[in-house]
Amino acid sequence: MAGQVGDGCKIDSVAQRRGLTTIDERLEDRWADGESLRDLETFFNRAVLRAAMAASGMETIDGEPANLYRLLTDDEVTAGKRVDAASKLRRNGVDPDALRDDFVSYQTVRTHLNDCLDVGTARESSLTVTDARNTVHKLVSRTESVALRTIERLAGQGALSIGAPAVTVSVRVACAECNDEYTFSVLLDEGGCSCTDG
Repeated sequence: MAGQVGDGCKIDSVAQRRGLTTIDERLEDRWADGESLRDLETFFNRAVLRAAMAASGMETIDGEPANLYRLLTDDEVTAGKRVDAASKLRRNGVDPDALRDDFVSYQTVRTHLNDCLDVGTARESSLTVTDARNTVHKLVSRTESVALRTIERLAGQGALSIGAPAVTVSVRVACAECNDEYTFSVLLDEGGCSCTDG
């Protein structure tokens, strides 16, 4: 494997300890196929989880490692579900704390590609309308979710009184030159404001 365990590369040391012998080639292939550093972060961490489950003899059904990884790492997962996922792993001989310690960030993936594998990670930054829509949609959904949970917690503590809260977040974009204002989605659909009209 490229890079030495002693040189401080976390991916190399985790891969060696977990028996992920082909991980470098798989990371390189996926990067070459256009996956993002965050995609590779998820790919590597799921591979670590699968290896830990296999090493403990834990039987899994299709999709279970991906779901357990989501339960352990996704900010939208409740604390109770996260504890349940960790408990399930612990009951099956997998130490969830040691597992989390072996998970890496996308920055670690970037460093590994650049410094250990000599793979350049600088790409021309091209953003499609679909990518932009998806990025903002995720942020809006997360904001709505956090706001709703906060309201429900306040209501549960008696600090706020509301029957059945529902939260909607809208992103609006205004042009200071022509004074047009759009929702984010409509602006993308229109392709611009009045300033761009021929």
